[in-house]
Amino acid sequence: MPPIDKRADSPSPAPSAAASMWAALLRLLPPIIRDHLVDFIKYGVIGVFGTLLQTGTLFLYVEKGHGDPLVGSALGFILSLLFSYAANSLWTFKESGRSASTLIKYTVVSCAGLVLNLLIIYLFDRVLGWWYGYGQITAIVLVPIHNFILNKVWAFRAPKQEGD
Repeated sequence: MPPIDKRADSPSPAPSAAASMWAALLRLLPPIIRDHLVDFIKYGVIGVFGTLLQTGTLFLYVEKGHGDPLVGSALGFILSLLFSYAANSLWTFKESGRSASTLIKYTVVSCAGLVLNLLIIYLFDRVLGWWYGYGQITAIVLVPIHNFILNKVWAFRAPKQEGD
């Protein structure tokens, strides 16, 4: 007679509060992000570095170079976009390969994200009359989700293989 596994009869432990909260947060995300959570986290890490690059470029250009803030921000945006494209191509969306058309699509998505960010700030500041910072906080949550989804399904979409 085989040994009896007493663990099979015991009830499984209830999930911890942290696990329950994590599961609830994951349910708030669109399915494409839940299904590609590791890629989304990689995208976020690259986004943090891209933000630091853009902000650093702005401050260096203005504070050390005594340049115009709009020019510094635009230069930072371009550097951040190129860095983020290269990093996402190599790490996050590596299966899709790199090409000029992918860079153009990535640029379109990034510019759409910039417009969405500005629209959210406009809504909070000018329409609702709230502090613009609330709009920026909202944009920090929504714009990366928007950009990741568009980059995943369009800009970095893996090429179809024959027979697909």
